[in-house]
Amino acid sequence: MKGIVTKAVGGFFFPADCNQKIYQTKVRGKIKDKIYPGDLVEFTDGVIERLYQRKNLLFRPSIANVDQVLIMLAMDQPAFDRRLLDRFLLMVEDMRLKPLIIINKMELSMNKSPVEGFEDYFQAGYKIYFISVKEKKGLDILGKTLDEHVNVLTGPSGVGKSSLINEMTDAKLAVAELSPKLKRGVHTTRHVELLPVNKGGWLADTPGFTSLSIKHIKHQELRYFFPEFSDYLDKCQFRGCSHTHEPGCAVKDAVSNGLLSRDRYKSYQLFYEEINK
Repeated sequence: MKGIVTKAVGGFFFPADCNQKIYQTKVRGKIKDKIYPGDLVEFTDGVIERLYQRKNLLFRPSIANVDQVLIMLAMDQPAFDRRLLDRFLLMVEDMRLKPLIIINKMELSMNKSPVEGFEDYFQAGYKIYFISVKEKKGLDILGKTLDEHVNVLTGPSGVGKSSLINEMTDAKLAVAELSPKLKRGVHTTRHVELLPVNKGGWLADTPGFTSLSIKHIKHQELRYFFPEFSDYLDKCQFRGCSHTHEPGCAVKDAVSNGLLSRDRYKSYQLFYEEINK
């Protein structure tokens, strides 16, 4: 039987079949590679016989065959942080995965139009889902994007990740309140587990990215992780333009002319400096 591993605990692996029924198994000795949640395996009589080739493998958290990364932030409590969102987007772009942006706690927003302030992310081609887990708004539309995919949920603490998982799955995760002193949340998840959602989809309950470092990214690659830059990269005066200080830079000209977001470009500059320190 072919299945997807949902979790690994104490030497046991828990693959699920096509109907999302979960089994407890162990690994036969001939399989030498380590098995992670998200791996596709062949199993019978409680024993995993074969590990199928992966299409990708993430570390920190460790999960295989990911289709989408859901980056979740809040409108407030904790306050929305554009630079943090851009950092998460950069990391997902570097992984060559599809990012989806989720903005929770819309009940705290005073804006009548949730799109206001996010135009540059739409310009970059990102999909954004404005939700309120507390008021159960926007969850149906978000849920449809999870079908038949392995989805990883990440974001800073306190934005409502555990609450969202509880709404989207049958899980009963502990939900931590915001620290009144620090104005931020506390991580409540301690291991990686795939939880079933509608129509064959899986949502990864993970401890989150343990590192937000971007030092491993080469400065020559950074430009490609800002998708809205793509139309301008081959129009600069100098080949190999860094898009930071050179004359005749098409990206800088586009920013000056209002064709590219100044905020997003500012993130690019800050990340470029960080990588080159």
